[in-house]
Amino acid sequence: MKGEIKLVIIVVIILLLAIFFISSGSTRTKIKQKGSDTMLEVAQMWAEEYVKVNDNVTLSVSGGGSGTGIAQMINGQIDIADASRPIKKYEIAIAQSQGIVPVEFKTCLDGIAVITNNNINISEISFFQLRGIYNGTIKNWNDLGGTNLKITVYGRQSNSGTYVFFQENVLDDDDYRTDMQPLNGNSQIVDAVVGDDKGIGYVGVAYAENRASELSILKVKENENSSAFLPTIENIATGEYPISRYLYIYTNDNPTDEIAQYVRWILDESGGQKIAEELGFIPLPKYIVEKELEKIT
Repeated sequence: MKGEIKLVIIVVIILLLAIFFISSGSTRTKIKQKGSDTMLEVAQMWAEEYVKVNDNVTLSVSGGGSGTGIAQMINGQIDIADASRPIKKYEIAIAQSQGIVPVEFKTCLDGIAVITNNNINISEISFFQLRGIYNGTIKNWNDLGGTNLKITVYGRQSNSGTYVFFQENVLDDDDYRTDMQPLNGNSQIVDAVVGDDKGIGYVGVAYAENRASELSILKVKENENSSAFLPTIENIATGEYPISRYLYIYTNDNPTDEIAQYVRWILDESGGQKIAEELGFIPLPKYIVEKELEKIT
C-alpha cells in the first residue's frame, strides 16, 4: 500500500513539473531574427548570451542575406532584420504600404577585406583595379604586376547586403562581370579563394582574419595617389581603410518592450558591443550609441 502511495505521489509531482514547464515556456516571448550572413555569427552570439540573462524570451536567429531579412521583416514574418547595408527607398515604400514602419539601428562597424590566393603575389589594390577585375575589363593578374594567370572572381549572391555595398561603393554601380561566381556566404568565399590559385574575393574582415595564414589580405586605396591601408581595427575605426560600413538591425516602429530591451542590450558596451568586439567587429562610438538609444526611449 505504501509503495502505491509513493508511486502516486511521484506521478503527481512529475505531472505538476510538466505543467509548470509547459506553462512557463508558453509565457516566453519569441523573437525571430534573420538576415545578413556577415552578421550571422555575431547575431547568434547575441542571442545565446542574451537568453542567459533574460529567461523570459526565446530567440531564433538565421541568415539568408540582408535582402531576405528585410523582406521578411516587411512581411511580418520576423521581428528583427539583420542587414549589412542600409534599407532601400523602395523597401521602405513597400513596408509602409503594408503598415510597417522600419526603424534602423546601427549595431557596430565592419570592414570588407579583399582577399586573394597566396599564389597571386600582389600586396595592394586600388578601387580602379578592383572595378576592372569585377566588371571584367581586367582579366589577368599580370595586368596588376602579379602572376601570369587568368583571374577567377568570387563574390556574394545578389540578395546579400555585402554584394550591394561593394557594387555601389567600390564598383561605382558598374555591373558585375557575368562570370563572377556568386556564393552564399563569407566562409564559402574564403574556402573558394584558398583553394583556387587564381582567386580573388571580398568578405567581412573577421572571416578573413580567421584564415589569414591561408590567404592574402590586400591593402586597399581609393585612388592611385592615395595611401593603401590594411583592414585593421584601427584603420577601420579612423576611416583610413576605405571599404568600411555600419552593420544594422531593423525593427518595426514602436517595438514591444521585449524587443526594445534586446536592442538596448545589443547597444550596451558590456553586452552586445563587447561580443561584437570579441568577434572582430568595431563597437559603436558612445555618441552613436546615444543617438540609437533615442529611437527606443
